[in-house]
Amino acid sequence: MRCSDFQELLDLYMDGDLPEEMRARLERHLLRCAECAFQARTLEQTRAHLRAAYPHPEPPPAFREKMAARLQDAFQDWLRREPEPNAAQWSLPFLLSERFPQETP
Repeated sequence: MRCSDFQELLDLYMDGDLPEEMRARLERHLLRCAECAFQARTLEQTRAHLRAAYPHPEPPPAFREKMAARLQDAFQDWLRREPEPNAAQWSLPFLLSERFPQETP
């Protein structure tokens, strides 16, 4: 792996979003390249400091319900509706339970 490849994959590596094989190749590169290892440690420490400085706020208790209702309203035209009964729709002339009886032990 080249250092330029490492630069492109560093964020994905830190997020844990790389496939196992690519992650292993990147870790082998880190063992051999002191400059890339330094960059990885620096980014890891920076992310840790930012997480500590800005903790993840807890949403209000009803946030999820309110947001779901707003999304439902906003996308109601895009959401799949229940199909209306159609007189031309085929129906089976027998009950499935009569045709395929359940086996009882």
